[in-house]
Amino acid sequence: MTMEQYIKIKELSELTGVSVRTLQYYDEINLLTPAYINEYGHRFYDADSFSKIFVIISLKNMGMTLREIKQYIHNTDFDIRLFIKAEQHRIETAITDLQLRLMRLSILEERISEQQEITAYLLPFFAQITEDTDSSTFRVDHPEQKLSKTFNIKGWNTFIKDLNFCLEHKLSSADQRAIKCIQYWKENILEANQISGDMIKFAEGFYHKNPANSFGITEENYKYLVGLMNE
Repeated sequence: MTMEQYIKIKELSELTGVSVRTLQYYDEINLLTPAYINEYGHRFYDADSFSKIFVIISLKNMGMTLREIKQYIHNTDFDIRLFIKAEQHRIETAITDLQLRLMRLSILEERISEQQEITAYLLPFFAQITEDTDSSTFRVDHPEQKLSKTFNIKGWNTFIKDLNFCLEHKLSSADQRAIKCIQYWKENILEANQISGDMIKFAEGFYHKNPANSFGITEENYKYLVGLMNE
């Protein structure tokens, strides 16, 4: 190949919009090595280099890391289809999370405009949602769920302690401490917030999948509480 078929690094930079320093870095990490380096250490690139840089740009714009791009370019076993599916799921989850944030801001804005008391989201039904698509979809599709105007965190803490005590000692619904738990749950959670059957079903799944993020309500003590109310 004659020198006329090579272009300098600066020329490749101007053609592709990738800075000279970035091209140098790509060479350093063995992502895009020059086609030729002369005795002065000057980098030169050919038509194949030109094609590769656009592959790199395209994959980077789709969210691939440089490490993943390097695997794709140098490893024939790299399955880009798996990457595409994983990236699609990540983006869909991120979009859902942004929709939820927007919804919560809208609710807050509405409450401020109505001069309602501003409190934390009802625990545990309005706990922070994780990156779980099913639960996130529920929150987007049911924006009409209302929040309790007041929430006493000390009362909630006492309720959780009482509920765990009742569970540990296997108390029945006839016990005064168990009755206290049932009354608290019905008055401060279900009735005060008009919790629908769909919301209850969602919450049960949430307790199961996110035990560390449900403010003391676990799958075990929740099932026990439901059992008490059904006795």
